[in-house]
Amino acid sequence: MVMTRRSLVACAIGSWIAVACTNSVGPNGTTTLQSGKQQGSTSRVLISGGPLGVAVSKVGVTYVTRDQAGSVVRLNGTSTAFGDTIAVGSIPAFVAFNPAGTTAYVANLASDYISIIDVASNTQTTTIPVTGDPLPVAVASDGGTLFTTTNANQLFKIDLATNTVVGSLPLPATSHHLLVHPNDTLLYVATRDAGSVLEVNWRTMTVARTFTLGGRPQGMAIAPDRSELYVANELSNVLQIVNLSTGAVSQVSLAGGGEGLALSATGTTLYVGLVFNGMVQVIDRSSRAIINTLNTGGVPREIAADPTQDRAIVANESGWIDIIGGAGPPPPDTGSVSQISLSGGPLGIAITPSGITYVTLDQANLVARLDRGATSFNTTIPVGVVPSFIAFNPSGTTAYVANQFSDNIGIIDVASNTQTTTIPVTGDPLPVAVAPDGGTLFTTTNANQLFKIDLATNTVVGSLPLPATSHHLLVHPNDTLLYVATRDAGSVLEVNWRTMTVARTFTLGGRAQGMAIAPNHSELYVANELSNVLQIVNLSTGAVSQVSLAGGGEGLALSTDNTKLYVGLVFNGQVQVIDRNSRTIVQTFHTGGVPREIAADPAMRRVLVANESGWVTVISP
Repeated sequence: MVMTRRSLVACAIGSWIAVACTNSVGPNGTTTLQSGKQQGSTSRVLISGGPLGVAVSKVGVTYVTRDQAGSVVRLNGTSTAFGDTIAVGSIPAFVAFNPAGTTAYVANLASDYISIIDVASNTQTTTIPVTGDPLPVAVASDGGTLFTTTNANQLFKIDLATNTVVGSLPLPATSHHLLVHPNDTLLYVATRDAGSVLEVNWRTMTVARTFTLGGRPQGMAIAPDRSELYVANELSNVLQIVNLSTGAVSQVSLAGGGEGLALSATGTTLYVGLVFNGMVQVIDRSSRAIINTLNTGGVPREIAADPTQDRAIVANESGWIDIIGGAGPPPPDTGSVSQISLSGGPLGIAITPSGITYVTLDQANLVARLDRGATSFNTTIPVGVVPSFIAFNPSGTTAYVANQFSDNIGIIDVASNTQTTTIPVTGDPLPVAVAPDGGTLFTTTNANQLFKIDLATNTVVGSLPLPATSHHLLVHPNDTLLYVATRDAGSVLEVNWRTMTVARTFTLGGRAQGMAIAPNHSELYVANELSNVLQIVNLSTGAVSQVSLAGGGEGLALSTDNTKLYVGLVFNGQVQVIDRNSRTIVQTFHTGGVPREIAADPAMRRVLVANESGWVTVISP
């Protein structure tokens, strides 16, 4: 039997408009992760091939499995780069060391065996076949017995003296996580789809107790005094705490579904990876309080505590590991980042000259308002179905929102925060833009049409066929030209909107998305979602240059001082900042989640990023 990666890892898809799940690579080199409530230091080390499992030996040797590369890589002590690469089987999943740290065991999911690695030589010395596709591995406290489970819904007990299976136990469902109790008799088996944790006497291979938790129990940890079992629940969005004396269960609410879990070397802190949110939440074990939320971006998988440096290491399947605590570098003081929670799927964002911010909530059919200097959204405005992008008129008195599945544009009176009327269009509208004189509105729909709307009469007065659907529009300040990014056609059309004719076509390839224009109107900047670049079009000659990005760009905004460009990397959970003059990336912010549209706030001299995972990121200079 073969369990595919898709059955192991489900893509986290909410209301992602025209976004596919993908694996992507983080920033170049070792960088510092930014968080709204940063405590301690967090650094990043790139590693390709899909980092999934991680284990740290008692002497500080770290092994990370690469499920897309058929190998394990090694990180030594305080090193900031991986050294040896060890070839193993197909889709290596989880890894564990023996107590001495001299041997490691790797579950090779698609090879149906366990690899044995000699740590001194970093070589796979032999394999142990099992029935089904193994995923978790755990080693008994005495180092003589290995445990694994497979998609045959069996727990297997392996004698490491002979490397043979010597016992098995049927499970009610597949298990993705195992935890050995330090008493050398008990083993905890999280049966993910059965919503339970089994307490197994592994010497007799019998179930002592079943803790019914619901949801999907995943990673586990045990209190230093062995009084409590901690379980990350992927479906219930909680950390569950089982009193091992009474069996009573309590919980701590999380910001999303938990998968990886580790207890700090000091026994005081729990680290929970939120696999669908691109976050790690840090919990004080005694008070049960969440003391930090780190926005890693990507897909955080397994977490391991490093006993030699009091730090946690998070394997991120999107192409890196994050090191939390220990000897990591301090955060740079090149800007501050904070988060404002906002449920309902923040997607589009626009800001008036006076600093009023409107954010569309595509999963709640609302627009939320943030006033200048406020730290929370104070008003919501009911609009149509799946409100997408939004724009203000030049004076900031009226907003226009594309209600994608209502096939209309909502008109919002900013003074009263009410949708006063709608303008019907053909197809599902997504982007909107307003002419500099405030008298004309533009939108495109999935009918592959650009529509021109007279705002004096709220009627469509012109249209233009497009080669493909457009997700972004940009009005040129000269009050005549409009730029239309035709995403799947890989081009940007320069349109004379007064005559509704195409003046020029800039063929860029990939998927052209968000746009911005230079203050002197000499250059057009285009975020490319598929080519992983920011493209720069010389508007005099039509020549195109580019800046490489760490992933696919979608949202794009020019800073209020016109010196920097902010590009949202929708698949990476990042925003990269580019110096407009030097064409260099000067900062990478790890927002986590799904960063969508970006807007510059002229009143507060900052940039706001709508994140569809449930917040707005505020980046201040």
